[in-house]
Amino acid sequence: MRKLMVLLLAAGMMLGVSAPKAEAIELQATGVWEFGYSWVKSPLERRSGEKNDTFNAVHRIRPQFSFIASENLQAVLQFEIGDGDGYWGQGNGNAIGTDGINVKTRFAYLDWMVPGTEFQVRMGLQPISTPAFTFNNPLMSELEVAGITMNWQICDPVGVSLAWMRPYNNYSKPHDTIDLFFLSVPVTMDGWKVTPYGMYGSIGRDAMGDNFNRTEDWGAEQDWLSNGLLPANGDAYLPGKKNHPTAWWLGLGGELTLFDPFRVAADFVYGSVNYGRGVDASTGDRIKLKRRGWAVSAEASYELDWFTPMLGFWYASGDDSNISNGSERLPVVYPSNGITNFGFDGGWFDAGQLSTGSDGKWGISLQFNDIKSFAEDLAHDFRVTYARGTNSKAMAAVVGDPFGADSGVDGLYLTRGDSAWEFDFDTKYQIYKNLAAHVELSYIKLHLKEATWGHVSGRDENAYKVGAYLTYEF
Repeated sequence: MRKLMVLLLAAGMMLGVSAPKAEAIELQATGVWEFGYSWVKSPLERRSGEKNDTFNAVHRIRPQFSFIASENLQAVLQFEIGDGDGYWGQGNGNAIGTDGINVKTRFAYLDWMVPGTEFQVRMGLQPISTPAFTFNNPLMSELEVAGITMNWQICDPVGVSLAWMRPYNNYSKPHDTIDLFFLSVPVTMDGWKVTPYGMYGSIGRDAMGDNFNRTEDWGAEQDWLSNGLLPANGDAYLPGKKNHPTAWWLGLGGELTLFDPFRVAADFVYGSVNYGRGVDASTGDRIKLKRRGWAVSAEASYELDWFTPMLGFWYASGDDSNISNGSERLPVVYPSNGITNFGFDGGWFDAGQLSTGSDGKWGISLQFNDIKSFAEDLAHDFRVTYARGTNSKAMAAVVGDPFGADSGVDGLYLTRGDSAWEFDFDTKYQIYKNLAAHVELSYIKLHLKEATWGHVSGRDENAYKVGAYLTYEF
């Protein structure tokens, strides 16, 4: 027995010597605390007889922690409070008592370098974007998704990025997942950059449910994915036969800074998704459940000492008059058009009144950004933007409501006869190094053609926003 004890003790000592010791971890905290107060008049929202509050107070808090072992290895964890459920006085811990389950995990990923290489790997919950050099990312902008991304710097000017994402898995059927595979080759030279890229989507035959029921099979938070991949009213049709739909996109973007402070940038993307033929269960009508289209955007700016003028433009293909042949709009995953802070997705609060993306529309914007004021640390932005639809007027009978609430359309559905003007004036004051105050003033004049939409359009409408925000970043 004594010999056995000695042997076990010796083995334990040997294991203790040979086992690698865990290195000390450096904990780094970053984050943003944002508080917003806004007065919004918005008849652009779908009118259902209910009126929204004119004044709202909201917060969004995102603390992030990096657990750094070395320059080659770290883990990142970010929580979020607010952003969609941070309205003061409502549930989720924002009403009286303030207790609620309202802390969400936004990011949780691991960064590591393959030893002896320039190959970086990131795995877990993370933000992934397709390349965009302009204000507009019509395909996918900071999608919060589970996946693996890999970046490899082949040489000084050329790199490669790969990604696998799984935005959806019902986990109840054998073919109910959606997977996205992404490849880009960024090239950076002196004075210019260019990035070609492609993305392929594999959609399980059971991923969309029996009849594309977005609320039942996906959940309300995934509506945007169904809206972006199907034609208008596509969820009203049953698939002709069970198959595995596929989606693909090809894009190219770049910028020219050779003549700095003059800068020119452009982006282009073309994509297609095809579910085969669909059948209306009540009427027997058949349509092609496919969506295929493109979008292009460009901007030019010149940085002066006291302000930066910028001219921006985008055009995206729109639906033709034949619903049976599918949609001619670009299929999208998670788009963002940051051309304005109210009508589109460039603002912090109450943005995207017209649309978060750019599909089915074109527009032009003249901007004067970072205007230096009379006081130090005070700057302004002024923008004038015109937008118009690229969809056929005949599609109004299919969509039914330009506000798109019941037709699987994200944002306002504009035809070639519909247009909008937007005016923005923003102010930023840097109170401290980490604390800034923002004021956003916006006005939209919308014109929906009555001959197209009938009583739904009513009359020309307008909307405005007065927003005050405080941002603490560290």
